[in-house]
Amino acid sequence: MGNYYQGKCYSTTLDLHQEIAGNCPTVSPDGAYTIRCVPSTDKIVITRTNTGLIPVPVSTDYIPQQIACDPNAQMHDAIDAAWLIAGAWVVAYMAKKVAEVIRS
Repeated sequence: MGNYYQGKCYSTTLDLHQEIAGNCPTVSPDGAYTIRCVPSTDKIVITRTNTGLIPVPVSTDYIPQQIACDPNAQMHDAIDAAWLIAGAWVVAYMAKKVAEVIRS
């Protein structure tokens, strides 16, 4: 079982972190900072450095949410739905039989 991200399954946490870090912008939207994302197996280290006269780097650890990638999830949902439908039929049948017993 791997990790799910943007419609794909990644077999290892490092692969997932590399993909996320690969989508990291290199410059902030306002151009005030350069951004560097370094993936590892545990986290992604995001370092932003201001573009002024004295560059000051500030690092932050980012641990993305791990979403399990289950290729059989749709099959499990279909089986669960089938059991719910079967249960509804059993309840309806039992209600019918109880009504017959009460009438007689």
